[in-house]
Amino acid sequence: MDKQHTIDTLNELLKGELMAMNIYAETDDLQGDQQVMEMLSQFAQEHQEHARLLAQRIRELGGTPIERAGMAGAMATITSKFNALRGPAYLLEQLYSGEDKGVHSYEDRIDELDPVSQALVRQIMEDDHQHLKLFKERMETEKMEN
Repeated sequence: MDKQHTIDTLNELLKGELMAMNIYAETDDLQGDQQVMEMLSQFAQEHQEHARLLAQRIRELGGTPIERAGMAGAMATITSKFNALRGPAYLLEQLYSGEDKGVHSYEDRIDELDPVSQALVRQIMEDDHQHLKLFKERMETEKMEN
């Protein structure tokens, strides 16, 4: 297994974690729903921990972890802020879609990783699947309330 390819793959996954962490932290209090705010705050902390673990693994492999999500992350944050201001239903829909893409990103790349990195990714994917479940439940509540 090519170590540099593993490092590059982990950095790509780290970018998604940084993006999610930033979006959740930037939008949790914009949309005015206390339950959604608490959920996003919790998810931001979990993505921060995922980012820390991925960065640690990258360093263990001799690589340098990225520190920012880049232009794509900035654009996603702007879109999320706009949707947050429109209300929880709009924000939740966007965040669910982003979280789902993140899970698929992990699933698509897990076979490119060494066994230690694969175990880490599986752990992260468990959390992200839980996020999807909670988003889905909250989105159903939004539909019933509107």
